[in-house]
Amino acid sequence: MARWRCYAETMRIVQLSDLHLQPPPSLLYGRVDTAACLTAALARIATLAPDLVLLSGDLADRGSAVEYDWLARALASLPCPVALMPGNHDRRAALRTAFPEQHWGGDIDAPCHRRLDTPEGALLLLDTLVPGEEYGRVDAAALAWLESACPTTGRALLVMHHPPFAIGIPGMDAIACRGEAALAAWLARHDNVEALLCGHVHRFVSTVFAGRPAITAPSPAHQIALALEGTPGDLAFTLEPGGFLLHLWRAGQPLVTHYVPNTPAPTYRYADLGG
Repeated sequence: MARWRCYAETMRIVQLSDLHLQPPPSLLYGRVDTAACLTAALARIATLAPDLVLLSGDLADRGSAVEYDWLARALASLPCPVALMPGNHDRRAALRTAFPEQHWGGDIDAPCHRRLDTPEGALLLLDTLVPGEEYGRVDAAALAWLESACPTTGRALLVMHHPPFAIGIPGMDAIACRGEAALAAWLARHDNVEALLCGHVHRFVSTVFAGRPAITAPSPAHQIALALEGTPGDLAFTLEPGGFLLHLWRAGQPLVTHYVPNTPAPTYRYADLGG
C-alpha cells in the first residue's frame, strides 16, 4: 500500500521515461552512459520531495533481467512510491519478475495495465506494447481494460508509453500509437480523464488530443533530434541535456507540468542582487 505524503494538498508526480538502461560499464550505442544519467536524475528527483515517481516505459534497453535488477536497486533509494509501465524496449515477463510489487493483473506475458489510486485521483497506466514492434497499439482489449478501470466519478490521468498523436518528427510519428481514433472516441465518453502523459519521444512535447492536454516526457539520457524534415529513416538522437517532468496535481486546479533537467544550475535570489 502506497503511503502518500502530499505537500500542501498538491500531488507531486515525477515522470521519468525512456531510460534505456544499460548497467555500467556499458554505453548505449557506445556513447551514452544511461546508468550515470539515471543516477543524476534520481539525485535531483530526491530534492523535489515527490509523492510518486512514474516511469513511463523503455526502462531497459534490451529488457534483460540484469538491466531490471540494476534499475530496482537504483529505485530503492527513492523515499516515495514508484509506478512502472513497459515501453517497446521492455519485456513484460522480465519486468514482472523484477517488480512483483507493481500489482499488474494477468499472467506473466499479459499487458501490464494498472490503475493506481492517489489522493488526487486515479492514474490509468495503459500498456501499449506490441511485442517485437517499435510502434504501439490501443486495441479492443486495451479499451475494455480502460472501461473497467476508469473511475465513474473523480479525476483521472491516462498514462501510456506511445503517444497517440503526431509530434512532427517523421521517424517518431511512424512508430506512434495505433488505434488513436478508437481511443479518442473512448475519451469523448470519459470527461473525467483530464490529460495524457506519454513517453517514447525522448523530448518534451505539448499538444492536445481528444480535447485534453497531452504531453511527452524527455529522456534523462539521450534525446531524439529535432529533425522536422526528411523521412522516417532519418531518425537520429542527440546528446542534448537529459531531464524529466514534474507534474503538480492539486485539488480544483488543472494539471501543471514543469520540465526539469537532470543537473541543477546555480540559483540567485533577486533580493540578494541589490540595485
